[in-house]
Amino acid sequence: MDWRPATVDEVKRIVRDGLASCNSDLKAAFAKYRVEPYYAPIARLDNLERVVVVAQKQGRVIYWEDVEEGFGVSPISAEGQILEQDCNQNELSLALSDLVKGGSGGEE
Repeated sequence: MDWRPATVDEVKRIVRDGLASCNSDLKAAFAKYRVEPYYAPIARLDNLERVVVVAQKQGRVIYWEDVEEGFGVSPISAEGQILEQDCNQNELSLALSDLVKGGSGGEE
């Protein structure tokens, strides 16, 4: 199967499925920081592509990394570009924990 970018509707489904396995604290955090999913630009191997952002807190976002097939956490520029590519395959729960505690993204 050939790779193709994720759609907003696909990411909404992935988020819904991910939230089902989150505890109540993480569900509350998502409710607090969620945004209507939108496309944001990201640099990948010198190409400007796009990913779907699903939550934001103080200049950091959670987005669906459709190449790695997991959630990433990254700073976002004032212009709306993802500043660091998170190359992990994180579950939504791990990305939410990282966003809430203000970590740098990815697994430790």
